[in-house]
Amino acid sequence: MIFDMKSVILKSGVKCTLRSPLVEDAESMIDYLKTTSGETEFMIRYPEEVNMTIEEEEGILKGIIDSKNSIMIAAFIEDELAANAGISCVGERMKLSHRATFGIAVKQKFWGMGIGNILLSEIISKSSEIGFEQVELTVAESNYKAISLYEKFGFVKYGTVPNAFKLKDGSYCGELIMIKTL
Repeated sequence: MIFDMKSVILKSGVKCTLRSPLVEDAESMIDYLKTTSGETEFMIRYPEEVNMTIEEEEGILKGIIDSKNSIMIAAFIEDELAANAGISCVGERMKLSHRATFGIAVKQKFWGMGIGNILLSEIISKSSEIGFEQVELTVAESNYKAISLYEKFGFVKYGTVPNAFKLKDGSYCGELIMIKTL
């Protein structure tokens, strides 16, 4: 599904363009995934695990663009991919089709500018338009800023997966499950 391009002004006064990432953005998306995966332990993968080819990423982006129940919204600042958020259906079965999963990442140099707030607001709006009844996410239980943002938008903690992430140093991090009913 395509998100219609929109310009917003961030709280810093900087102009930010929101739009669907297109097939021609595949290389930028891969670079963005590598960058965000290396900036914090809160991401689900390490940078060296981002190993899809440009062609594979093009296929992923095309699949989302052609989808009736998935959408991705990228935030660009001066033509740089600063953040990305997306939703997709939990499953195509009738019993699951009312549920969406949500993911978001913001490059560290753009943290604190309000991009997460804007993307989350847009994603929740699109979730309702698509017809989802609930949006689900998981988050590292030590990612307090993200948890606070999600709670601000009405997400509620429903459970924890202990030791969900095993980090390179051998330590573990639990994962919270959060849900918002639309």
